[in-house]
Amino acid sequence: MRRIHSSKRGFTLVEMMLALAIITIIGWTTVALMIAIKDSFMTTYNTNDSSDYALLYSNGFENSYLAHTQNKSAGKFGCNTNSILEQNTGVPVFTPRQMKTTNVTTGNEVDKWVVRMYFYVDPTDASQTVKYKVFVLDNYYSPTWKVMCVHEDSVWAPHLGVGKLTLSDYPSADAADTYIKAHYTLDGWYNFISYDGK
Repeated sequence: MRRIHSSKRGFTLVEMMLALAIITIIGWTTVALMIAIKDSFMTTYNTNDSSDYALLYSNGFENSYLAHTQNKSAGKFGCNTNSILEQNTGVPVFTPRQMKTTNVTTGNEVDKWVVRMYFYVDPTDASQTVKYKVFVLDNYYSPTWKVMCVHEDSVWAPHLGVGKLTLSDYPSADAADTYIKAHYTLDGWYNFISYDGK
């Protein structure tokens, strides 16, 4: 009977270590890539979502404001401390249903976004054009706020004379309001704008 002798050897220790090193590098690179993709997706999602909320509040304010001024019905417009856009004190234009997040500081479940609006009317401007800014803050980071979006625009109501609009602030500033006013130039800007309806 004939015997076959094989001279084939197994892997050496160096070859095994090299193979393990290559597999480890590929594994960590894949994990790092997946984390980067996830972070990129979340950043893009949050940016787009905050922009959508800013436009929602912008359109809501303009539609409500124009409806009141054209119908000559009195109204107070602004975004209260609960991020609800009001057309009169306590009367919401809409109540947004936000996704929830867990605040990193308190561990409590909170609305994802905190929204604040500010208004400005030049008293010497005969057209009484209302300028406004919408701030969308990420509630995940509060009280160290992160402003995700600032939307600035203006609206003009035809045939609205000087003295028909008044500006006012919250009775007391909240944490988000204090943060925004400390980091953005808002001299002469107020939280609420009122129309006397005459």
